[in-house]
Amino acid sequence: MSGIFVPWLADAARLTGYPVSEVSGWRSRGHGGMTAVEGVVCHHTAGPRTGEYPSLQVVRDGRTGLPGPLANFGIGRSGTVYVVAAGLAYHAGVSSYAGFTDLNYRFLGIEAESTGLGSGDWTPEQLDCYPRLVAALLYYMRRNASRACAHRECAPGRKIDPTGIDMPAFRARVAAMLADPLHRIPRGGGPAGTAPTLRPEDDVMYIKCDLGKGVTGTALLTGPIFVGLTGGEVASADDQISKGAPVQWVGLATWNELDRRSHALCDNPRPVTVVEPKPAAQS
Repeated sequence: MSGIFVPWLADAARLTGYPVSEVSGWRSRGHGGMTAVEGVVCHHTAGPRTGEYPSLQVVRDGRTGLPGPLANFGIGRSGTVYVVAAGLAYHAGVSSYAGFTDLNYRFLGIEAESTGLGSGDWTPEQLDCYPRLVAALLYYMRRNASRACAHRECAPGRKIDPTGIDMPAFRARVAAMLADPLHRIPRGGGPAGTAPTLRPEDDVMYIKCDLGKGVTGTALLTGPIFVGLTGGEVASADDQISKGAPVQWVGLATWNELDRRSHALCDNPRPVTVVEPKPAAQS
């Protein structure tokens, strides 16, 4: 696989306390992998007036001129969360937010079922689930509420979704949940014991790459920081992988980009802006 396929999407969705439907094949679905996981873009489907999640096929498989997946998640009218794709989804198109561009590559996308007409015809369950899901995703990626945006905010003048949702108020609610995530994100405010306890090592993923000439590179990806391993560190990493630690095989271009980005973050405190080699798919 080229890029990062995010392994914890269903776990984060379950933290909301709402039903979770794992769409078959989600773990390997995507237009390749993501280059990073830095935030969330909120959308509405502009789909049919009735039905639980009638837009699922379009979100998963795409439409004329734009292949799927078109989002990483869906939210049905019952509040059920649909986990669609762990890899890159064409949801944001030409976009920029919080110092990042082409958000398809580094922001997860959520397509919540709504016609988009009037105030968005949201159900009470959706209005409750939506900020919980965003908060859960940001909790897992160690980012704060400022990393949640509407499609209309990252593609101004081009998009209007999600209609009827006041994003400053939405972000304020997400921030309040993140202040005590294991109690406030789950629906009903369940005790922390009913939610996963995130440990520091849960933010770590091993990365492997065929560097050529029979050499395999092994590295740790901790948030945005990419650290190459050598000698006994590789043996230790392989031992952890054999015990179930998450690992991704990436192409050489992705390996080099992760290394470049990590050095830029360490050497320069300003956000790193990366222009992708191909234009982002529209959505």
